[in-house]
Amino acid sequence: MKAVIGAVLARCPRASAGHTCAVMNWVKGFESLGWEVWITEHLTSDELEGPEPGHARSPQEEFWHETAAEFGLAARQCLIIDGKSPDLDAFRDFCAGADLFLNYSGQFKRLDLLGDRMTKCYLDVDPGFTQLWVETCGTDMNFAGHDLFLTVGSNFHSPRLCLPRTGQDWIPLVPPVPGDYWRERLAAAGGASDRVAWTTVSHWYGYNDLVWEGKTYGGKRDSLHALADLPRLSGAPFCIASDLQPGWEDYDPFINGGWKLVSSADVCRDVPAYLRFIAGSRGEIGVAKGGYVVSRGGWISDRSVIYLALGRPVVLQDTGWPEVVPSRPGLLPFEDVNGAAMRIAEAEENLDAQSAGARELADTAFTPASSLAPIFERLR
Repeated sequence: MKAVIGAVLARCPRASAGHTCAVMNWVKGFESLGWEVWITEHLTSDELEGPEPGHARSPQEEFWHETAAEFGLAARQCLIIDGKSPDLDAFRDFCAGADLFLNYSGQFKRLDLLGDRMTKCYLDVDPGFTQLWVETCGTDMNFAGHDLFLTVGSNFHSPRLCLPRTGQDWIPLVPPVPGDYWRERLAAAGGASDRVAWTTVSHWYGYNDLVWEGKTYGGKRDSLHALADLPRLSGAPFCIASDLQPGWEDYDPFINGGWKLVSSADVCRDVPAYLRFIAGSRGEIGVAKGGYVVSRGGWISDRSVIYLALGRPVVLQDTGWPEVVPSRPGLLPFEDVNGAAMRIAEAEENLDAQSAGARELADTAFTPASSLAPIFERLR
């Protein structure tokens, strides 16, 4: 079987290891099942920055080719700029015999370059906001031309789902994680350091809140604020890797609450640093955007499944996912700061057992074979 993945990589050329790993969960997930995979991305020349001194290509192009090489894809990639690429002929030859195209966030807009044979799948990795942007803002999310619509909103079939219907028959998935691959990459990066704190990684400011039918669908900042006192309540150490800066209004409440703050630019500078940060954690405090909580769509983080694969338990905010993946050792839900403190205390009672449960869960419920099965059932 052959797949093409419309990856979003070149658009994020700096301090983006977390995003890169999220995309590679899918690439390496298909590869782990024996698929031959190409990656592609389309940009316009207007989106490119000027080359840095000593470089012939833009930072976006440099990052694309470096990443393709890092993940063994140098001979199976096609970066298309203004509809052109030196690899376009080989890419189109591959597409002529390929079975599936997976369009990450719908960002690849040149479906005309792919031919007609493949089943074209739209992958929604921002469940709820994707639908709300259509309904409340009239945004064109590039749905046209796709055969299947996939979402990491694992609970999208729930009658409790609180989102507009935009005309697509969304197929819920849990994000896949090729556990063996990430464990090998971690070992190659030098393995884990001491497990000092419960950690999370976040941009501090995202996009604006959205309002639909009287409900506000917010970002992650408000969800984080609700946990400012978590270190004090739980007695456990916590660390946020983010772009939050001294002098910002949110900085002091977290310092005063007992959080350690580190730079996400350092943590996410490259994949080895990112994996070492995860593996050096006691576990993840998985914080959801407020919109995911309100929608009850069942969002599960692509970062959380990497924590699980590396044997690090996850205390994950309840977005409706426990209706699909029941709570068990290694993956525990919480609704508010008191619930989070209770779950952290539960995990701390036997961290080794929670860690073993995390890895077992990654290697059962979130394997590529399990996660991607709803796609395979529908291939034409």
